[in-house]
Amino acid sequence: MLKSIISGLFLFIVCIGYGQDSIPKYTERYSLRFGIDMSKPIRSVVEDHYKGLELTADYRLTHTLYLAGEIGMENKRVVSESLDFQTSGEYLKIGVDINLFKNWKGMENQLLAGFRLGKSRHKHQLHGYAVRQLNHIWKEELYKPLSTPIHYNNLSAYWFEILVGVKAELLTNLYMGISVRMNYLINDKKVDNFNNLYVPGFNRVSDVSPWGAGLNYTIMYQFPLFRK
Repeated sequence: MLKSIISGLFLFIVCIGYGQDSIPKYTERYSLRFGIDMSKPIRSVVEDHYKGLELTADYRLTHTLYLAGEIGMENKRVVSESLDFQTSGEYLKIGVDINLFKNWKGMENQLLAGFRLGKSRHKHQLHGYAVRQLNHIWKEELYKPLSTPIHYNNLSAYWFEILVGVKAELLTNLYMGISVRMNYLINDKKVDNFNNLYVPGFNRVSDVSPWGAGLNYTIMYQFPLFRK
């Protein structure tokens, strides 16, 4: 009797082990994605005095963690009653994204929170400026256009970004994403008589606050590398 019980128990354990081994384990794709921020080409078409391009990429490190970054260029001219200047340059952003969304099996959509460290190299061209005149007795033109623009070269800026956004798979390996970003200017190199009023990759710079904001609308294609 004891021998029969032991034999039956051994057979039961073997069956359980075989059953567990026969259940297929689900693996997830680890991929590299490349894309473009569509907001920059759209602005280049609809906005006067603006040209821009931004390329994006991310790589999946763990189940929820992604290494991400952007590289781009901007050329923007700002014409107002007080100033007429043009800013052009390149920038690079590196950081991570964390996926907060729990997908169903086979889905790879993302609800993201993340950060970036950004750096720009840019230059300004001053085309004209307004003179602050307290006494208007003399008939003098307040705005002073410059026949030869003044160049301010070798400028730079560093900033930190906090972002939230979503990425959804529209077609196989094709993703659309949108993110809202809050930027904090850490440091910027400028000349004594002209501040950085616009920084490529950061957007407008204010004398009142180091904070700025931005919006990205991306289309990305995924290149699967392996599964685990």
